[in-house]
Amino acid sequence: MPRIASLFLLCVLGVAFSAAAEPYAVGSRLPALTLPDQHGEARRVDESTRVVLFSREMKGGGVIRKALEVDGPALLEGAGAVYVADVSRMPGIIRSVIAKPRMRRRPYPMLLDEEGSASADFPAREGQATLLRLEGLRVTGVQYFDSPEALRQALAGGGERSGTSPSGRPSTGLVLEPCSTSIPGGSRG
Repeated sequence: MPRIASLFLLCVLGVAFSAAAEPYAVGSRLPALTLPDQHGEARRVDESTRVVLFSREMKGGGVIRKALEVDGPALLEGAGAVYVADVSRMPGIIRSVIAKPRMRRRPYPMLLDEEGSASADFPAREGQATLLRLEGLRVTGVQYFDSPEALRQALAGGGERSGTSPSGRPSTGLVLEPCSTSIPGGSRG
């Protein structure tokens, strides 16, 4: 009998430790972050940040890159936005020899999470860019974009026009529902 109890306890603990933390959702509070940009300059996500654009993989990053091709710095500044990219899954040699030199050509700052820990709880969907609306680091909206034009329009118009909600439904305003995009096995993207 003690053996069965031990196995049960081991199973319960295994499930508890393997469960990933839930991604940030409406009502969550982000911690203030300091990350290097593509030039090595420290940049912050803080109380003054109103929008975080986030990508965890190349397709989502491509949506953001294309949305910011024209007047990217002005668009980010006007929206009170920062762009955070989780580049931790990229092999180090590729990151330093190929990706970072290309990123340095972009006229807007990209905050790079090279370890993946600072952005681990950011919500993400494969092939889409994430837009988090913030008020004093509290999440007031989460939207996903697979269209650079829709993302650009959301940034230019206050972010309240298009995208999809965490449930996948088209969104015509801020998403004011909890995000439930956890992936079994702890993967978030």
